[in-house]
Amino acid sequence: MGQDTITFKCSCGSTKFEMPKNPKATDIVKCIKCGASGKHGELMKEATRLAKAVIDKKIKEAFRK
Repeated sequence: MGQDTITFKCSCGSTKFEMPKNPKATDIVKCIKCGASGKHGELMKEATRLAKAVIDKKIKEAFRK
């Protein structure tokens, strides 16, 4: 089975972020390029949503064959 990667991009296009070593949901994650920031917990919610979408797509593809 293949491997999929979920990549976060800031609105400026950067994929590089500054964050604490062991982030908590309330910790701030900051874009290295433009300085935009958000809470780690919100990013994790979005990552979960994106991962679910990838998994759902793979399951649908598997059952089409």
